[in-house]
Amino acid sequence: MYFDKHILSEIMQDYAKKRELHAMQLEQHKYAVYEKIPRIREIDTLLRSTAANVIKIALDKGIDPELAVNQLKEENLALQRERKELLIKNNISPNFLDDKPDCTICNDTGYIGTTPCRCLKYEYQQRLTKQLSSILPIKDQNFNTFRLDYYPNTIDARSNVAPREIMKYNYDICKNYADNFSLNSENLLFYGSSGLGKTFLSTCIAKTVTELGFSVAYDTTINLIRNYEIIKFNGANVTQAEQAVTRYEHADLLILDDLGTEYISAVSIPTIYSIINLRLMSHKPMIISTNILPNDIEAKYSSAIASRLLGDFKALRFIGEDIRKLKNRNKL
Repeated sequence: MYFDKHILSEIMQDYAKKRELHAMQLEQHKYAVYEKIPRIREIDTLLRSTAANVIKIALDKGIDPELAVNQLKEENLALQRERKELLIKNNISPNFLDDKPDCTICNDTGYIGTTPCRCLKYEYQQRLTKQLSSILPIKDQNFNTFRLDYYPNTIDARSNVAPREIMKYNYDICKNYADNFSLNSENLLFYGSSGLGKTFLSTCIAKTVTELGFSVAYDTTINLIRNYEIIKFNGANVTQAEQAVTRYEHADLLILDDLGTEYISAVSIPTIYSIINLRLMSHKPMIISTNILPNDIEAKYSSAIASRLLGDFKALRFIGEDIRKLKNRNKL
């Protein structure tokens, strides 16, 4: 699973601040208690004595180290009991002087050894969702709000099937794809005219996949090409462009919208081929939407791009009436 280093860096900085705050609060608690009950300061000082010192003394005196360690344990337990009794006697919680991390599994470090803790995964998923919501309207466009009634239930003369039937099939495929997304998921190609729900279902998938904790890079083909051009020609905002390109190439899922709306140039076609081929070679899933019919892809781009889009992607056709126009008519 790919972790965006910028998001991860922000989270780790917050974890460090959290640990610093807890340490500060603990010191404040200790100061208040030590002022009120000096004996507890003495006990804590004794408890900080290390077993290594005890063993060293035992060896110097010719005593069995194991006996010394057992004696140390007994003394420590006695001191801990005394400490607890003193706190309770003074109406202070026995846990008042304990370090209390938000996550007791990783102690607010984010990791158990080298494995990300579940608290880190949860925080990362929350920030991914927030980042995605700044790009896509995931609050309004999700699987629960997708409406099949916008698609005619009458047979389409050209396809000899009802658009609603086709879209119900597409919906089921996309819902299953999102719910069961993994790094081994297939690639999807959405094609059809504008306003038929390609971006809507892409947004639905992006929301669900992000909530599962996977990283999603979403952008239009126009923006993707622009960012690669900025890097190539060292244009303005090159740092932002480099961050975007890193997401295109490494995110768990890349959603590339509006293929075919970009200006065709000597740069655009190699760039589109490069990102598609790179992710295919890396076995990283993609979803690409386009207004171009499959038979026209080679004529607009190249046989190499057509071969990959038609051979390595599951194609879903979108048919019906332009939903944006339907909504506008309904407002009249």
